[in-house]
This record gives sequence, structure tokens and C-alpha cells, in this order.
Amino acid sequence: MFEFFIFILLPLISSIFCYYIRNLRVQYSVSLGVSILHLVLSLSVFLGYYHADLPFFFSVDSLSKFFLLILSNVYFWVVLVSFSYLKRPVTSKAQEGKKYYFLLLNFYLTANSAAMLSNHFGMYWVAAEATTLSVAPLIFYYRNEEALEAMWKYLFLVSVGIAFAFIGILFLTLSAKGSLLEGKQLFFWEFIKNAKELNPIWLKASFIFIFAGLSTKIGIAPMHSGDIDATSNAPSPVAALMSGSLRLTSLIGVLRILQIIRPTSSYEFAKIILIIGGLLSLFVAFVFMFKVNNYKRMLAYSSVEHLGLITLGIGVGGLAFVGAMYHAIYNSITKVVLFLTAGNIHSRYKSREVSNVTSALRTMPITGWLFLLSFFAISGIPPFGIFFSEIKIFEGLLFSDKPVILFASMFFLLFIFINMGKIIFTMLYKKGENDQLEAGTERFEFIHLSVILLLILLTVIAVISPDVIYQNIINVTKDFGMNL
Repeated sequence: MFEFFIFILLPLISSIFCYYIRNLRVQYSVSLGVSILHLVLSLSVFLGYYHADLPFFFSVDSLSKFFLLILSNVYFWVVLVSFSYLKRPVTSKAQEGKKYYFLLLNFYLTANSAAMLSNHFGMYWVAAEATTLSVAPLIFYYRNEEALEAMWKYLFLVSVGIAFAFIGILFLTLSAKGSLLEGKQLFFWEFIKNAKELNPIWLKASFIFIFAGLSTKIGIAPMHSGDIDATSNAPSPVAALMSGSLRLTSLIGVLRILQIIRPTSSYEFAKIILIIGGLLSLFVAFVFMFKVNNYKRMLAYSSVEHLGLITLGIGVGGLAFVGAMYHAIYNSITKVVLFLTAGNIHSRYKSREVSNVTSALRTMPITGWLFLLSFFAISGIPPFGIFFSEIKIFEGLLFSDKPVILFASMFFLLFIFINMGKIIFTMLYKKGENDQLEAGTERFEFIHLSVILLLILLTVIAVISPDVIYQNIINVTKDFGMNL
């Protein structure tokens, strides 16, 4: 029960505490303490130092502990910088958003932990819906019309998606009709063990509805629009949280149904659906990068690009699947870095429009250089991690039975890199009227230190490539029945 308390109950208790204690510094201290405990236990479970024995509808396997550590790491860094972020001046309307910020963050951790650790489709569905309810009010943090529209659009589209996922779960129960699973609970591992007895027609329908429904939260095209608006309008730490961890919480639901389909005749059908979704996401990001006018929206589309690449790797399988798992780690850290530096730019220029940001490298030299390094990291420039994970995905695509996918992917990624680089270099170097007055006025802040540490962490993990990460990913591939 100790691990259940730390992973799920403690963040929930902390959320209730933050409702009654309105002092932001106290809320921050409690939330940071919870995030540290969560990260330490997640890391201990991942490294094998502690065996988690969870009750009820929860359990730990290679996939859940892998994604849980990613969630815990992203959450820790977001909480760590949140107090510095909340001290920045905002409008009187936005002051109201600060009162519930840490309450909602703790509830977010509860919901996402429950979703990742659930071993039952019903529990996963409830937890996935709770993640939506936890993050939607945070999107409305600034209390302006854009944020309000983004919040309601996100709630509506994601709720429709969750309803689709629920229909998919109902189809899964129908696929069990006439088998040993008929009338039994919806535990993942029971369905995996008896997958060959399931009706293939209902199983395919289940996969389509679950994948399409959860794509609204993953950000897979064409179901991505609500997530894009939400991420680009949310405060930067929340946007980092959504891009770095919330998308993976939804992806794990798709992976669970894929585990069930893996030993059946429907597997090739599921792979085609995933590949189409991945390629379509890369195409959408490719098209958008030709008409960028909002840099936070650009970063949101970058998330569509990289989740599309992860989905593509999962769909192809084999070495590309391994690369996709590595990519999940590196993308989560890089997105935190990108959104935090973009948040600094937004705070200085009071605008998300690319045309309003001039000479950022001169006006904000620390943030400017970190933003440039973050761009290199997300673009797969060595020695940053995404370079190594993309190489694995590309190698997997090349030696798969569909090598043409590699050339299409590289074409899209090339122009995404060129156009994204053009916009970022314009923001950093284009001269404005007041450059001389504002040059060199930036002070070194705690957020800068956090970004530097994250970039170091990203590089160290990529270069050293710890064996424990590789072994866990290999265990995940074995759970999916893949032999490398």
C-alpha cells in the first residue's frame, strides 16, 4: 500500500490541502515535496530497487514503469519552476488562476499516475477522463477570451474522443462474446492471454475507436486541433506538462489495445492504422511550418510531429519500436526545455506572434541561447538525445517491409527543420526598433538554471545510454512479442 499511497493517494491529499491552504509558497513547498517523493519512488521501481505491489485495479509492468518515470520526471521539473513562473506579473483576472494552480497540478499527477498504472480498461478510462478535467482549468489560467475558447474546445473535442474510446472498450467486450472472457472484468492481461479467442471484426472496431478517441489527447492528426489550441494558450509550464507527459498517458492506452491485437490476425491492420496516423501527423506539421505566425503554436505542432514519429515507430515495430520508446524519453525532456524558454520570451515581449519578437538573442541573451540550443535538441542535432532515437527509428524503417516510409518521413522532417529554423533564427536575430534600449537587460533566473540542467540531463542520458533503460525497453518489446 505504500507505493499506492505515494503514487496516487498522496497527490490527491496534497490537492485537497492546496484547496484549504491558500498561501502559494506553502502550496509550492508541499507540491514540490510530493513530486520529489513520486520521482524517487518511480526511479526506484524503474531501477529495480523497489518492487511495487499495487492493489485493486493497478499493477506495474515494463511499459507502465517506463512511462511513469517519464511522467514523474516531467512533473518534477514543472513543479520546480512553477513558483518562479507564478511570481511574474499578470492581469488582475489571471490572479484568480494562481489560487488553484497547485491544486490542479496535484490532481493532474493523481489522474495520470492512475492511468499509467491501471491494469483494467474501465479504470484507465476513468483516469484518462480525470486527466482532462485536471488540465482544462489550467489552460484557462490567463482568463482571457483566447484561453477560454481553447479550454472549451479542448474539453469538447477530448470529451468526444474519450466517448469514442469508451465505445471502443464496449466493442472489446463484444469481441469476447463466446470466449472464456465473456462476462468477466476488463483486465489487460486477461485479454492479452486470450487474445486469439477474440472476434477479429469487433477487435478491429475496438482498435479504431480507441485509437481515434485517444488521438485527440495524443495529438495525432487529424484529431489534433483541440490539443494544439490548448497547448499554445496554456501557461508555459502547463504546456510543457501536456507535451511532455499527458500525450504519453493517452498513448499508453493505444499501446494496451495493441498488446491485445499483437498475437492475432488483426495486427497488420492495426499497424497500418498507426502508420497512417504517424505519417499524417508528420504531413500536418510539415504543412503548418510553411505558415507559422505563433511560436507557441509552432511548438505545439512540433509535438504533433514527434508524437507522429513515435506512433510511426510503434506501427512499424522492431528496431523502430525501440527507437520510438527512446524518442518518448528524449522528446519529453526537450519539450519542457522548449516551452520554458518560449515562456520567457512570451513574458518579455507580451506576445506569441513571431512578428512581434525581434532580436531575442540580443534582448534576452540567456534565454535566446537556451532557446537556440533547445531548437537544436528538438531537431535531432547531436549530441542531443533525439538524434540517437531518430537514427534508431530510421534504421527500423529502412530494414522494414515498407522502406518507402523512411523517404516520406525524412522529406517531411527536412522541411519541418528548415522552416522551424527559419522562424527561430528570425526571432533571435531580426532587428527591431528598440534593440539598443533593451539589449543585455536579462537577469539569470531559476528557470534558466533548470533549463541548463535539463539540457545536460538530456545529453548525458543520450551519450551514456544507461543499460537499465535499454533493458527495460527490451522487456517492453518482449511484452509486445517482438524479437530483435
